[in-house]
Amino acid sequence: MKTFCKLTAQSPAASYVPLPRFLLQDEALRDISNDAKVLYALLDRASISRQNGYVEPDGTIRLYFTLEQAQTKLHRSRQSATRIFRELEYSGLIIRKKQGLGKPALITLNYPADAKLIAKEGEDAQA
Repeated sequence: MKTFCKLTAQSPAASYVPLPRFLLQDEALRDISNDAKVLYALLDRASISRQNGYVEPDGTIRLYFTLEQAQTKLHRSRQSATRIFRELEYSGLIIRKKQGLGKPALITLNYPADAKLIAKEGEDAQA
């Protein structure tokens, strides 16, 4: 059995994956599965891609997240991970562009136009 510790005022901070509120509040996204919402949150590496210069000429940030990475992170089969990626694509939250020859797909993250976003210092807030 796993041992757990109580969270106290002196406990070190835990690492969390941010889950955008629009995934929980937007009526149009109500029907996507929780697995799809978690996968979208795991695609938070877009900020790392921005820092590393993986930006298209039009300013779009591109990122790589393989099917195998999704399987591992979500503890799901290949078939389930494929279904979850498709669910995000059909909802419009991501666009996957296949590159072929065994290369990982380029992923573009999308968000609802009316989503309330938080701007980092020095940036303009959107919506």
